[in-house]
Amino acid sequence: MLLYNDELRKAHYLKEWFYKICQETKYSFQREQFLKWLANAETCGMKDFEDVAATYRRFSKGILSAFKYGITNDPTEGFNNKIKVMKRTSYGIRNFERFRTRILHCTN
Repeated sequence: MLLYNDELRKAHYLKEWFYKICQETKYSFQREQFLKWLANAETCGMKDFEDVAATYRRFSKGILSAFKYGITNDPTEGFNNKIKVMKRTSYGIRNFERFRTRILHCTN
């Protein structure tokens, strides 16, 4: 498929390039490549990538910090997901203290 469609080939290249940036461990390389990737994605002519690049540009400070320090909010998102699932399966617990206790026991 990549041989027959230029747009698909370009999209695949941009995706793989971004994955390579994320997997790199050297921050200076990540920063340099990320900024080049943004410039390419913003001018690639594909609306979806241009929208993603605009979003990444707005959040570039946080993205670069995540590259530099390796810190993400994954644990927090995991806890939030557990709480949401528990809330759905609790069928409307009316006693907040009981629900709070259940959350504390399940997230430790």
